[in-house]
Formats: sequence, structure tokens, C-alpha cells
Amino acid sequence: MSNSKPSLQFWILFVISISVLIRLLSLGLYPLMDTTEARYGEMARLMVETNNWVTPYFDYGVPFLGKPPMFIWLSAISFKLFGINEFAARFPSLICALLNLFVLWKLASFAMDRTRASITVMVLITSAAFLVLAGAVLADPVMTLSISLILSAFWIGWHSTDPMQARRWQYLFYVGCGIALLAKGLAAIVLAGGPIFFWCLFRKQLLSFWHRFPWIKGTLLTLAIALPWYLAAEAENPGLIEYMFIGEHFSRYLDSGWQGDEYGNAHVHPLGSIWGYLLLGGTPWSLVIIGLVIYQVKRGLFKHQQQDLTDWHYFLFCWLLFLPIFFTFTNNLIWTYMLPVTPALALLIAALWPMNNDQPNKGLFWFSAVTPVLMIITVVLMMNDGGQKSQKYIFDALNNKVPNQSGNIIYFMDRPFSARFYSNGTALLADNQSELTESLTEHQDILVTKKKFIAHLPEGTLKNFRKEHQYRDWILFIERK
Repeated sequence: MSNSKPSLQFWILFVISISVLIRLLSLGLYPLMDTTEARYGEMARLMVETNNWVTPYFDYGVPFLGKPPMFIWLSAISFKLFGINEFAARFPSLICALLNLFVLWKLASFAMDRTRASITVMVLITSAAFLVLAGAVLADPVMTLSISLILSAFWIGWHSTDPMQARRWQYLFYVGCGIALLAKGLAAIVLAGGPIFFWCLFRKQLLSFWHRFPWIKGTLLTLAIALPWYLAAEAENPGLIEYMFIGEHFSRYLDSGWQGDEYGNAHVHPLGSIWGYLLLGGTPWSLVIIGLVIYQVKRGLFKHQQQDLTDWHYFLFCWLLFLPIFFTFTNNLIWTYMLPVTPALALLIAALWPMNNDQPNKGLFWFSAVTPVLMIITVVLMMNDGGQKSQKYIFDALNNKVPNQSGNIIYFMDRPFSARFYSNGTALLADNQSELTESLTEHQDILVTKKKFIAHLPEGTLKNFRKEHQYRDWILFIERK
């Protein structure tokens, strides 16, 4: 019998499988996070309820025009398949992450070899931001998939010596552009196009790019994918295209005092914050890449006389650096904007990682274990603490106490998005005493408010209610009947 030890390829596959399994099993274990997850989860629920697949709704009668709806479509389809719950809301993001891993594996296999392709996939799935957002109700996972597809299809479509393969990937380039327009709009095209433009400019290949790719047929393919929704949505919501392309794509990033955001608040941060987000979101690999660059500098990789620094390396650096440089000069951003950089980080680590007899050093696996372990710890904590605003535990308590609730569920002076999601849209908001009084019915009503708002309740209100549950600052009162 053979006593040979498992190969490094086996351990790479093991790390990848464990990471994916951890994320899959964790999808439904903790509540949707306010504000973002619960907001988008509620919009997907409203899409299923209203059966309007053209216009997403921010609330009943209030259309959401801030982003194209692909990520909302995906969650809504998942709700149709698996019911309205946390697992179904997050499952599409995991599917997008897995597709992203597949696309990166194809690119890395083509540009390098299968061993480095496996390293690419392992590094990507164990990057902190990628693993976390692989189970988050956001537009970023599907946008990142579209950007990875565009850039991968560009590279393979340009460099493949097989005419059929080259043409196939060139058309996938335009498919990626169509998906990007439905995932994030013009922003995704810019973030994918920037690395391509600067690589072509640096290598003096802009005209070659124009001649190599089927621009007329390809553009028609992109428009066939994206244009029908834009036309239908504009017909239902005049002004959508102006708001989405001018407001969301220019005013949002160039004007820190922009007041046009109808669906949230501006996220004002110091200039250059994106680099800190990249450092944290790429953990632990953002630190590894710094060490690898230093190592390769010492061995002379980046000296002009060396032939080791190829077009492939230049392309990866363009991919890695364009987005953070682009966002360095904007105040209005959130940490998830760094997600499209993580594939480039993984590819560059795989390209620069020292190999011994075509095998990576075992130290690679010590780094790869960090994020899955942290993910388990984080999920356990979130299972016991659903977040500052999450109303899941309030509704769990309500359903246990009043399984056949017949009156109104009234939130006084504040109503988180998760209250709307977990109440299936029935939770009302009373901003003041008169609205609260008008919302009360002859049936057994439910009152939820924060401790600090109790003093603002109409006099004598609480004598008709009993306190049943408290989660953080939120208190659940049930009417005495």
C-alpha cells in the first residue's frame, strides 16, 4: 500500500471546498443586516409581491432608480425558488462568487498554468471581502463577476492563438459589458475599461484593440442584453436614465455635497480611504502581496533588463491599481467598492508566488486558513447578535407570543428596513403621536419603539400595552386584550 502524502493540489482543493462550504452553510444563520441587506432584501420581496420585474420598489409606491435591478432580480428569483428568507436572499451572491472563481480559473489556466490557477482560486475565496460578500445582499458580487468576465474575455480573446476560442471569448467580452450595465450601470464599464485602456496605452495597442474585436456585432450584443430594461424602465419612470447616469455615476462621486440621492445617504470619507479598505478587505493577501513585491524586487524582476516582467504582469497591475487610484480622489464611497480588485490581487499573488519544482511553498496554506476561521467566528457572533438595528429577534418573539396577530404592527418614530422585511411589508411607521393614534385599531396592536422614544408616546398609551421583549434599544409592546 502507498503511504504517499496528499499532494499540494489536494490541499488547495480542500481549502477551496471548506471555504465555499462554510459560506454556503452560513447564508441563513444570521439576520439580514440593516441597512443595506435588509433594504435590498425588502426590494426583492416587493418585486415578488407586486410581480413588477421592470421597476424595483424602495417601498410601496416608491420606485427605486438608484441602481440597475440585476441583483434584485436574482434575489427575487431565489425567493420564488426557496421562499422568502435569509438563505434565499443571499444565495445569488454565492452563485456569482462561484462563477467568478470559475472565470478566474479559466483566465489563470490560459495565462499561466493549472497550478497557479488553483492558487488564484484559493487566494480569491479566502480573501476577507470576497468571502464575506459572497453571501451578502448587494450589487457588488454580480458587478465584480461582470468586471472579471470583461477583463478575462479581453485577455483570452486578445491572446488566444485558436481563432475559434479567441472569437468566442471576444463575444463573451460584450456579454460581460451587457451584464455590467444591468449590474451597476456605467460605473462597472468604467471600472472594467480603465485597466484595458491603460494596458493598451502603455503597450501602444489601442488601434490593435479596435481592429481585433468585433465592435459592431459585439456592441449590438451588449445592447440586446441591457437596452430592453433601460427602455422599459424609462417608459415606466421618466427621468430614470438621467438620474442613473448623471446623478449616480457623476454627481455621486464628484460632488461630496450631492443632495440628489433619493435612496440613502452620501458616504463621505477622507480622500484615499479606498486604500485602507483594500488593505483590510484583501486580508490576509493584501499584506502578502506587499511581501511578494519586495521579494521580487530583490531578485530583480522589475528591472528593465529582466524579461520576466511580461505583458501579463503589466495587465494585472493595471487591474489591481486602476480602481483604487480612481477612487482615491472621491470622498463618497463605501468599503465594498474595493471588491472588483480582489480577483486581480489573487491573480498577481499566483503569478508572483515562488515555486519549487512547480509546487508552491507550504506557507501559502497558513495564510489561506486565516479567513475561513475568522468567517466561522463572525457567523457565530452574528447568530447571537443580529446587528444594532436588526428586527429579526423582535419578530421571532412576536410570533411566539402572538402567532395569529390581527392588529397593526406600529413602529414609533423609527422603522428599520429589516422591520419591513421580517413583517412582509406590514410594519407601519408612526412619526408622531397623532399618526400613532390613527394607526391603532380595535384588534390587538403591536407597538415597537426605542427606549429613548418612550417619553414621546401619547400620555396613557403604555397602560394599554405590556412589555414582552427587548433587543438592544428596541422594545416590543403587545396590546392588552
